[in-house]
Amino acid sequence: MPSVFSRIIAGAIPGRFVCTSERWVAFLDINPVADGHVLLVPVHEAPRIQDLPAETLADLGPMLARLTAAVRAATGCPAVNVIVNDGPEAGQEVPHAHLHIVPRFAGDGQRVGLRHHAASAESLDAMQAKLQAAWR
Repeated sequence: MPSVFSRIIAGAIPGRFVCTSERWVAFLDINPVADGHVLLVPVHEAPRIQDLPAETLADLGPMLARLTAAVRAATGCPAVNVIVNDGPEAGQEVPHAHLHIVPRFAGDGQRVGLRHHAASAESLDAMQAKLQAAWR
């Protein structure tokens, strides 16, 4: 069954589109964190960013840059959060890769829900080695 995003893209469910292209669409989130909260969604349905076709990923940078500029211009916000919840354990609610562009203002009371922790040099070295091996 197609995801809710695929159904919005197909017109089966209404969406408030900001822009569309061959590979990406952007529409307003119906449960926004802030006014102007936009979802950037690939037309190709895939559960994770890594599963998207290369040509879709190649178009991501230019679309994201233009969309963040549009969100800033339309809302007057000085900054945005660009959030990717890539998998259910990361908070992804719709199994269709997507990015959230959330307008941010000083004193808006919003927080990104990540908690940082101190890491030892040894643990950083070990993780660096694991990631480098996975990259190869």
